Amino acid sequence: MSLASTWAKLSFCRRIARTPGTFLQLVLQTKAARQGKASSTGQKAASMQYLLALPNAPLATTLRTHAGDLSILYEIFWQQSYDLPALRQGQFRTVVDVGANVGLAALFFLQRFPVSRLICVEPEAANFRLLQANLRGTPAVTVQAALSPTDGTLRIDASPQAYNAKISTEAGSTEVPAICMRTLLQTQQLTWVDLLKIDIEDYEQQVFAGPTEWLAQVNTLLIEIHSKASQLAVRRAVLAQGFTWEQAAGRHPDTGLFLARNPRLSLA
Repeated sequence: MSLASTWAKLSFCRRIARTPGTFLQLVLQTKAARQGKASSTGQKAASMQYLLALPNAPLATTLRTHAGDLSILYEIFWQQSYDLPALRQGQFRTVVDVGANVGLAALFFLQRFPVSRLICVEPEAANFRLLQANLRGTPAVTVQAALSPTDGTLRIDASPQAYNAKISTEAGSTEVPAICMRTLLQTQQLTWVDLLKIDIEDYEQQVFAGPTEWLAQVNTLLIEIHSKASQLAVRRAVLAQGFTWEQAAGRHPDTGLFLARNPRLSLA
């Protein structure tokens, strides 16, 4: 990292830290994360509490040093990965975050938009516990499940970087509840979603190859695409529903953040 980048990162840490202690923790734990992997399972799960200068995070936000949580913090709040020009005028009130991880994207949406209903879906158990803790005191409803074409169960394999938990059939994987989008909307009594964010580690291909009539209840879809096959499946599904389709961020034309909008409606 260049000197200019290092200084910019330190400046960000000073801005987002509510206290000098949190600033110091961010600096030290970021250095520890950069220096290498934890040497034990206990170290991998070790977490710190940070008092962040976010209007919807009055309580401490818990992040793990060696599970990728700090990287996501920097990606969302320093690099502003979701601060997309196409979304800046949005007045999103109902937001569904699928693949919510530990809640950092949800905190960004609460900060940026006038959110009154927020549904956060996350299958991995350790992530889900932190998701619940980090969103205390907010309007968020948390659901522990994996998004799937059908209801039932799936198996996930959690990697050392916890945000990379993937659907897997390998030995040692963990069974989790699975829920389809239609059921999620019904159980949460949602007839309309202003913003649907999906980041499910390449399982989007299977989800969008299934029934997608629920897209008629969505204004804007913000989705992380992980492979060319997934890009083709999602693009085919949203175009069939009359949505627009554009890449919002990414170095490769088939992967990265993509945006689909319902042309029958104005931006929320």
